[in-house]
Amino acid sequence: MCYLRVLSKNVNVKLNEEEIVENLYVIGSGPGDESMLTGRAKNIINTAQRVLNTRETPLPVLLSDLKTACNNTVVLVSGDSGFFSLAKTIVQDFSDRYDIELLPGISSVQYLSAKLKIPYDDAVLISLHGRNINIVPKVAYNKKVFALTGGDNSAKDVCRLLTRYGLGCVSVRVGERLSYTDEGIVSGSAAELADMDFNGLSVIYIDNPSATNPFIPLRDNDFIRGNTPMTKEEIRWLSISKLGVHPQDTVFDIGAGTGSVAVELARKAYGGFVYAIEAKETACDLVRKNATRHGAFNIEIVNGKAPSAIENLPIPDRAFIGGSSGKLDGILEKLTSMNPDIRIVINAITLQTVNQAVEGLKKHGFADTEIICVNIAKSKTTGNYDLMTAQNPVYIISGGAHGTDH
Repeated sequence: MCYLRVLSKNVNVKLNEEEIVENLYVIGSGPGDESMLTGRAKNIINTAQRVLNTRETPLPVLLSDLKTACNNTVVLVSGDSGFFSLAKTIVQDFSDRYDIELLPGISSVQYLSAKLKIPYDDAVLISLHGRNINIVPKVAYNKKVFALTGGDNSAKDVCRLLTRYGLGCVSVRVGERLSYTDEGIVSGSAAELADMDFNGLSVIYIDNPSATNPFIPLRDNDFIRGNTPMTKEEIRWLSISKLGVHPQDTVFDIGAGTGSVAVELARKAYGGFVYAIEAKETACDLVRKNATRHGAFNIEIVNGKAPSAIENLPIPDRAFIGGSSGKLDGILEKLTSMNPDIRIVINAITLQTVNQAVEGLKKHGFADTEIICVNIAKSKTTGNYDLMTAQNPVYIISGGAHGTDH
């Protein structure tokens, strides 16, 4: 069973000239079994005039019922009232109708953590139930992840997704029917559990001891080079800084080359995804190898030429253009049509490309275009002397559509 209760003192109904206060209690009922309820929660439920249970009543019906005020109403929500709970919606929508009190309960994550004897104070806690979240970045950059599953994100779906993106070796434990007499905990790698069926509302714990620290920059010699051109580290760092990537962003790397920029973008977007668009198959293979080498599993490699290759991709928040194959204007047009508020950074080594970039950004409504020319010289030891060796200048052109800032 699952219970929820909220107290309400904000609804003032005049009846016989006396003020009536309607109380609403939102009670966290724990993983499901009634034994998980706190003693105070049980006492309130036993004296309630109305009990609404989120596990038994469809959400639209329950919310509709709450519009009719009734004193000492209890709403039973699963888990804890403060952990991805319906309680948040009830407080927002019904505080003017009831005096609301929240009673915390035991979340399924707490329960599984105790069963596994694994603390969750250093873990990432997320809910995939009814939410459009890709768990891959969470697992790639965190050693411990607890997640609630449900809806289109079952434990089986999660394991398949992790396996698809190269994380099939991580350890997964799935808790089903927790707190009930028939509860079960299944352990294995993501790849091993990818074809198993689980209860729809399971809880999973994912252990990735090889998780990547996304805050460490990479040097040029950290990447596999091959014969593909690579954006040098100082240019990478400046370009990515100008791009202003947020952790949850969706980012395009157009003309990905070796994948050096894509890998570092993936670290910046450690809660989001990077789409590395590259026309050459050999370069795509390099991107794949470098992404795997550095644990950047939140990269999707797209073999094709922009703008046609980005036609069906998710809407980007940011885009880096390292190579356009002469189609820069078409790429800019497509990017701004996908997201009018996108921010873009373009690298150029010729004055002709600089001119095309500036004119293109202006044409497509970029209001804060900036150009910097970077001249870098690095020391090189020759005998007893250190000489400075100059590299070719690189232009970094950046701008936000319609004045979008960092």
